[in-house]
Amino acid sequence: MTDVLLYLLYVLGAFFCALNFHLSFLRVPILIRRGVPPDKIPHVSGAPLVGSLFVLVGLGAAHEVPGFLPLGLLLILIDTGGPHWFVGTLIYAALRGHHDPET
Repeated sequence: MTDVLLYLLYVLGAFFCALNFHLSFLRVPILIRRGVPPDKIPHVSGAPLVGSLFVLVGLGAAHEVPGFLPLGLLLILIDTGGPHWFVGTLIYAALRGHHDPET
């Protein structure tokens, strides 16, 4: 029963990883190609930490299935809601000198 829950977490995490990637990189270009003006496209946030965390926990059972470990690592890598993207964004902003415009 535990393995079933871990597989379910893996699949659910894969969904959230893909959703976060879609919302970050694919959604706006797709909408622009469909004719939606860029200023009419609202910002939509994904689900931070959920995808990466679920995939990581799900790998507890799924690592035994051939291909699930590399796929899980790829999903975690592309999950823009993951902690590595957060840290990378902070480093990028610090190097570029970006500051919060409201302060």
